[in-house]
Amino acid sequence: ADAAGAAPAAAAPQAHAQAQPSAAAQPAPQPHAEPAAQAAQSAQAAAHHDDKRPRPAAAASGAEGSSIRVGVEKVDQLINLVGELVITQAMLAETASAFDPALHDRLFNGMAQLERNARDLQEAVMSIRMMPMDYVFSRFPRLVRDLAGKLGKQVELVTFGQATELDKSLIERIIDPLTHLVRNSLDHGIETVDKRVAAGKDGVGQLVLSAAHHGGNIVIEVSDDGAGLNRERILAKAAKQGMQISENISDDEVWQLIFAPGFSTAETVTDVSGRGVGMDVVKRNIQSMGGHVEISSQAGRGTTTRIVLPLTLAILDGMSVKVGSEIFILPLNFVMESLQPSIDDIYTVGNGERVVRVRGEYLPLVALHEVFSVEDARTDPTQGIVTIMETEGRRFAMLIDELVGQQQVVVKNLETNYRKVHGISAATILGDGSVALIVDVAALNRETRATHGARAGAELAIF
Repeated sequence: ADAAGAAPAAAAPQAHAQAQPSAAAQPAPQPHAEPAAQAAQSAQAAAHHDDKRPRPAAAASGAEGSSIRVGVEKVDQLINLVGELVITQAMLAETASAFDPALHDRLFNGMAQLERNARDLQEAVMSIRMMPMDYVFSRFPRLVRDLAGKLGKQVELVTFGQATELDKSLIERIIDPLTHLVRNSLDHGIETVDKRVAAGKDGVGQLVLSAAHHGGNIVIEVSDDGAGLNRERILAKAAKQGMQISENISDDEVWQLIFAPGFSTAETVTDVSGRGVGMDVVKRNIQSMGGHVEISSQAGRGTTTRIVLPLTLAILDGMSVKVGSEIFILPLNFVMESLQPSIDDIYTVGNGERVVRVRGEYLPLVALHEVFSVEDARTDPTQGIVTIMETEGRRFAMLIDELVGQQQVVVKNLETNYRKVHGISAATILGDGSVALIVDVAALNRETRATHGARAGAELAIF
């Protein structure tokens, strides 16, 4: 892995040549390090040309634009050590909090400076693993050209956000899911020239790949201006496969059906699609990276698939919460708000599960003490705190005892030493040296939806 990054990324939107049936395939641009190599050769030539030149100046001229290749395992080791430094700093801050700041001002000033330095060092080290999305996007012009020609379609590929950076470990794992989504858009989404013209569209379809940072996440979108998803065909296929469908199912919930294992609306099996494998694997792979997939579609106007991923799996901003005597960490990007409900806001639905009303919206209520069998926790929602969480475009409420505070935590993987624990994604070490578990919010949300059913069904049970 090149510690200096990957290919140079374009800052402006990039429109690639149209993909036509007769277009000749051209090799996709590949990231390279030629500028760095040329700079190094120039510096070496300059040094031989003038041996009397001051050595510091020669070193400075050779450093410009140069790079060094470092093994990924060494970078990971450095990241782990910096993480341990951050944990040690938090422990020292916890110990120092017992002293009087007025009597130990130099100690507290030093601790504040240590915290700033540790944070700057952590950000600098994490940036080493970041690579531009152009490393991924540069692979698709040829794929789009070849596949569009094979399908008899004309497609223009447009990319945005090539300079947006993502952790190297994630950027390598996102290539296959994105490839499948692009192939789906070309095969199922964008129509042939004749059909597009008959529908009053431009004969050339447009496929857009974009990436942008949003808070602590990166949002990657695959959009097309094709026919859009067919709601009735999806529902008919789901019914044929024996899937249980609510009468009041929303469009968003219908689109999520295509991620079911073995689901496909293709009438014929080809080497492009129709086998019923792929979309469920896409979703599972994205979830394994701590992300989720959202779909929006309009008939006749196209479909957008949105992938939301954390920028890195090494650190996260979290909300510390207390349940009984235990401390848990909620990833902050899932936390919408916190409140203390009244008795009039709590309802029990037909299946015995509880929901909470928040400004007219009924949300499933998950009691964290029940999920993790914490015995000394508050069981009455009116005596605790309800935190509203949102993931995968859906909201639910989580019952906790109290909020402790917000902090950045170093993520420690548990699965290297323990089996997968339901509802837990990882762990971290707190300032007092204790271990806190990081809640897998997305997994709890999926289970909650399966238990409570559709939101509309819950409302019918109440009224």
